[in-house]
Amino acid sequence: MKRMIDDEFFWFRRNRIVIPGVAGEHRFLHVTDTHISTFDEQSTPEEREETEKKEAMWESYKERFARGLLDFAKGNDEPYGDAQRISTVAAFEKILALAQELEPEALLLSGDNLERMHPAGARYLARRLREYGRPFLCVPGNHEDPECEGVWSRGVRTMDFGGFRICAVDNGQRTVALADLDALRAICAEGVPVIVLCHVPIATAACRAEMAKRIEYFYIDEKSEDENARAFVELCVQSDAVRAILCGHVHGYHAMEFAPGKAQIIGSQGMAGAIDLVTVAGSAE
Repeated sequence: MKRMIDDEFFWFRRNRIVIPGVAGEHRFLHVTDTHISTFDEQSTPEEREETEKKEAMWESYKERFARGLLDFAKGNDEPYGDAQRISTVAAFEKILALAQELEPEALLLSGDNLERMHPAGARYLARRLREYGRPFLCVPGNHEDPECEGVWSRGVRTMDFGGFRICAVDNGQRTVALADLDALRAICAEGVPVIVLCHVPIATAACRAEMAKRIEYFYIDEKSEDENARAFVELCVQSDAVRAILCGHVHGYHAMEFAPGKAQIIGSQGMAGAIDLVTVAGSAE
């Protein structure tokens, strides 16, 4: 039987996050921007019609993102062919099958999991992740609400992996709730290394040139007019606890340092087969 990892739909990036003191190697599957749009027997005719429109839109847009044919995606040169020309639900089914095969310690979903907050999409996502049956951590993106029953909830959520934590933070609307900022500060004050899982990347002095290739819509700037957005960026940069950020939103793969020794890994569009294989370890090799 052909392995899912060999499926032509997928293309992979491999990243290693080094956190001194971490024992062994911890492997994760990071996926973003799956933009699931679907309907079911409970859907209204309007929901079915909207699903068909969204699927048709993304069939064109995901290819244009991959090939760098949009003004805000210039520089992208990512795989795209017949294998990627599948529905968002078919793509997510492949992702779950891949996760079942690779058995990561957690499946990390960094937002825009759904194209829009529609009932059938929320039902499908909750059901399939429940059936997946393995650990996952999911944050909402700019296309989604702050809560999705059975998938994500309000507030900072944390998974511990012995020597480090992954913290899910909702910054999908290019800001962070004050309560979430306070919670993240308290977590960081404990001194355990933190990897932040969020949707929107940050732009800082260290990565401004790279992030400036995208329009402002695609990042939170340390000079943002939003006070909480600025505070979030400042916390990530200045806290010794924060070691890396995993995010999405840009629809193009990028890896950079947002502060010395701190990696920001921006996943590309999961609906077009982009998978980030992340290893967290105590050494570079």
